Amino acid sequence: MAGPRTPLLRPDSYFERHDGSPPFAHAAAAVALVTIATAGGLAVFLGEFAAALDVPITVDNPAYPGEAFCEDSMFDDTPSGCGEPKEVERSLGALVAEELSWLPPATVVLVPVFWLVQGGVLHAASALADGEGAFTDTLAVAGWGMVPSLARLLGVGALIVYRLRTAAVPGTPDGAIDALRAAIGGVEAIGLLAALVVAIWAGVIRTYGLADARDHSVGTAATIVGVLTAIGLVFELV
Repeated sequence: MAGPRTPLLRPDSYFERHDGSPPFAHAAAAVALVTIATAGGLAVFLGEFAAALDVPITVDNPAYPGEAFCEDSMFDDTPSGCGEPKEVERSLGALVAEELSWLPPATVVLVPVFWLVQGGVLHAASALADGEGAFTDTLAVAGWGMVPSLARLLGVGALIVYRLRTAAVPGTPDGAIDALRAAIGGVEAIGLLAALVVAIWAGVIRTYGLADARDHSVGTAATIVGVLTAIGLVFELV
């Protein structure tokens, strides 16, 4: 009978089946999925936020060169753009989304870097406990441990989108911001609960993976993973 194809539900059987050396390519594909989903989720959130905060606001017109060039200019010819209005009306949500538009593409780089850092920390902690095994195996374990975060991303993300779409937003910038804060304010506690559930799920995966990949007992692996997970949760709460 074939064993499980991923360690998400039966990590003990999965890692035991691969005799301490889980396929690195499979873990890399899982991290790629997490990367794409995270970047896509951020893009969706920015779009929904811009739509919810579709409130007009007056801002300086970037096409207008400025009074120093247009009204007090020493040039004989009027500079291009002086006929443009000094201020224009823009959507507040669109402006915020534009300012944060770098986040989705940055995620494509940051998630794999985070994977490497997690793998390095896990490998170093294992080495302090006399663990033995290749770094690529530890990296595969760390990669699979990132997959449960997709459940948090989808669950909490869907709740935030629902709150944004159903929020009653006033027509003034200050009122709209306060309304959105109130709408998504309760999501924080749910997000922390989801973080705890995901941390436990990921911790179980990493415990059995580290035990097989680095030749630890399950108890030793659980101690290593538990300490690192607790530290990670503390940083998230700060």
